[in-house]
Amino acid sequence: MNRRGGSEAAEIRQAVETVRLFIEQFGESRFDPLNVVDFRPANNRAGWRRGYGSTQEWLIPPETWKSEVCQGLDPNLVARTLAERRMLKRANDGFQSVVKIEGTSKRVYIIAARIFEGSTDGTV
Repeated sequence: MNRRGGSEAAEIRQAVETVRLFIEQFGESRFDPLNVVDFRPANNRAGWRRGYGSTQEWLIPPETWKSEVCQGLDPNLVARTLAERRMLKRANDGFQSVVKIEGTSKRVYIIAARIFEGSTDGTV
């Protein structure tokens, strides 16, 4: 069990690790900051970011979520896994929230900074 990385299903661990890695790799370079007046837009934008430290969030459009962040995984399983661990902020009607960005309402997956705390099984 130690070699495997824990007692939970490999798909569950992989879901958390995949999203965590995507944000670690591209959290600054491919996510435009919200509520910042003077910034240079990201090349090949993957979404937006807001907040700082423990309140930071990454907002990811559904198309990017499916094609890049969850590439090779079931996007619904990933969203459900993160939501159960409070790493994804759920909306009342599902996993995507509606947020006003640049004057337009957009559906996004909101990933919380909690994704970097503790282990992949939701324990800290």
